[in-house]
Order: sequence, then C-alpha cells, then structure tokens
Amino acid sequence: MNVSNYYESIDEDSRFSSNSRKIEFMTTNHVLKSIMPENAYILDVGAGAGAYSFYYAERNHKVVAIDLTPKHIEIIIEKSKKTGLSIDAHVDNAIDLSRFDSETFDFVLCFGPMYHITGVDDRSACIKECLRVLKKGGHLAIAYINKYSVIPMLVTRDQKFIRNSVIEKVINEGVIIEGDDDCFWTDAYFTSPDEIEALLHKFDVIPVDHVGTDGISHTIQDYVDRLGDDEFNSWLSYHFQTCRERSILGISTHGLYICQKG
Repeated sequence: MNVSNYYESIDEDSRFSSNSRKIEFMTTNHVLKSIMPENAYILDVGAGAGAYSFYYAERNHKVVAIDLTPKHIEIIIEKSKKTGLSIDAHVDNAIDLSRFDSETFDFVLCFGPMYHITGVDDRSACIKECLRVLKKGGHLAIAYINKYSVIPMLVTRDQKFIRNSVIEKVINEGVIIEGDDDCFWTDAYFTSPDEIEALLHKFDVIPVDHVGTDGISHTIQDYVDRLGDDEFNSWLSYHFQTCRERSILGISTHGLYICQKG
C-alpha cells in the first residue's frame, strides 16, 4: 500500500494548477475530443482527485471513478455533492474490476495505474480488466511515464539522484521501490513509447493514437510557468502541432496511448 499512503500525504487535487503541468491535462482532452462519443459511459481508473472525472461529467458524460486511495474517493464524493455532478466513486484496485460487468463502458481512462504498477503480471491484469469492462468497439486510453524523460527531470529537480545506479534502474529495469536508496518518488514504473506499444500489441486492440501529452514542458517547467498568456498560448499551439512527432514523444514526460477494443 506504499502508493496509497503516498497519495494520502499529498495534495493531488492541485496537480494541474501550474501551466507547465496543465499542458498534460489540456492535451489529453484535446486529443480525446475527436474520439469521445456523445453521452459516453466512462470508467476513470485511478481517478486521483477526479480532475478528468469532473471534466467529463460537466460535459454530460456518465462517469464512474475508482482509485486506490480512500482520500481521493472522499474528495470526489464531497465535490460531487457540492457541484451537483453525479459521479459514482469507489475505492478499488485497477487490477481487479470485478465490481463491473464485462462490456459495460464506452470509454476507459487509465491515467494513473501504469505510473505505479511495478509487477509485469499486474500490469497485464490491469489492461485485461480495462478491456474486459469495455464494450466491443470502445476505447481505452492509457497514460504512462516515459523513462527517457526521468533523468533530465531529475537534473532540474534533485541532482543527488544523478548517479549510475539510478540510471540503471530507470532505463533498464523501469521500476523503483519506496524505501530503496535509489527511490526518488514512491513505487513507480517507467516505460517507453516503443515498450507501451509492444505491450498493447499483445491484446486484441486496434491502435488509434499515441501522443506526448506534455512534451518537454514538465522538464522545463520553470520557464513555461513564466510565460505570459499570449506566449503560453503560442507554446501550447506549438505543442499541439508537435505532440505526435516521434522524437518529441520519445522525451515527453507523460505519454498517452489510445486503442480500440477489437
């Protein structure tokens, strides 16, 4: 329960408060806009404090949110009462969605679990469950953290972790575990654009889109956050035009892979 304990201790609700971090959220919604059907039935797996759940509920979609961290579900339930937006929210694990019948949802958002599922079998179980509860022809969107972005990010944030043992874990193992000397976060899994594509290729899915949702904005966050409104809008325009460029996808901190259930 290391991951749940970690999120109990931080303010996940403020995650998209700065411009550099908001780009991930804006890009994800920009990309999904052309794919999301009207009045969709959406499952938000690993919903956090509900940023995406509320965004889509406000746009007349029916949303169910699950998260491993009880605090997040409490926040969603409380905010749902205050806003009058009906979101069904449960504490649940992404690798076991037995609460839901097969082929229930039009769209499954899996935006948090791949950051933290460190076991190979558990990652496969998560994808299998997301696809099981998805209607035939429905879409699954999976967010991941790109391992090639991690060391550049650490250079700007916490240079004591710039050492060979950390680089080995991030690049070759893709896993860090809370409590280890080389852990700079909590239990986490880092992958790459090629690896996430190869993983999903094992399942009966049709590739739809693959984008770098924040490009290098997270890595150079101090500079992006100092941009004025006009400059930021221009930066956002540049980002939207280049977020599918393979070289930028390869260094983007967060990636989004979208596929359709066959």
